[in-house]
Amino acid sequence: MTTVRIARGLRLPPAAAADLLTRLGAWRELLPPDAVFSHRTAGELHQLWLPGATGARVEVTVPSPRPESTTAPQRPELRAHRRGLLPVDVGEVAGLPATGVGRTWCDLAEVLALPDLVAAGDSALRGGATHTDLLGALGRRRCPRGRRRARAALPLLCGRARSRPESLLRVALLTAGLPAPLVNVAVHDGFGQWVAEPDLAYAEARLAIEYQGALHADPDRMRRDLTRGLDLHRAGWLVLNYSAPDLRHPDTVAADVRRALAARAPHLLTRPRPRTGTPPLATDGSRP
Repeated sequence: MTTVRIARGLRLPPAAAADLLTRLGAWRELLPPDAVFSHRTAGELHQLWLPGATGARVEVTVPSPRPESTTAPQRPELRAHRRGLLPVDVGEVAGLPATGVGRTWCDLAEVLALPDLVAAGDSALRGGATHTDLLGALGRRRCPRGRRRARAALPLLCGRARSRPESLLRVALLTAGLPAPLVNVAVHDGFGQWVAEPDLAYAEARLAIEYQGALHADPDRMRRDLTRGLDLHRAGWLVLNYSAPDLRHPDTVAADVRRALAARAPHLLTRPRPRTGTPPLATDGSRP
């Protein structure tokens, strides 16, 4: 039978090797009994929105009273960390030991850029975590690595985001100093009829920002998108559409939106922003 090498002394059939839970279950046979999956691997288990290819290298944390800056012996397929872990920050995902979603997000702050960290945090909130959960995990984590980035990301998180690209677009606007957009809030016409639900919007400017991913290439979806765009246009809205290549140029996206706001609602650009450390207003006017 053909097998795939996962690590020294560990081979699996191709189908099993491609399945995350099966692959990590096999890894458990090689790991110390107190090791827990962490960092990117735990992020995969919690189904956080992560950038790029994941799963090539398994990451685990081995509880240790030693200084949190130390690292356990490494293997090409394994990155092990020696860190202090409290019981509240450890749990199980599908029967596998892993750091909790809050601790996982804090650990990811070591390795992810700010936009990617915000996207991962958005998905954590969408999955049921709260800002308080993430802040509590950050307070319990003794390792200083990533702490500043995590604190910068916390005020930018929003649990109403529906995709990683949508989160990245929002971060491009917020980090450029633009006001926080509404996130997935319905637009109604003058008669109270539903018109659309843009990914991001500035209602006072009648400005919508949409991400057009691969799913939007489906013919039926494309027809619905065109109809929705026309309905927004008839209601006096301007729609800015972006796709994957635009995410590589966040400054250009922010400049587009700034110009549109300056033309349609310039007062939004002079409105005071929330003080540092305060989450931006959510789409319903409450803190996200």
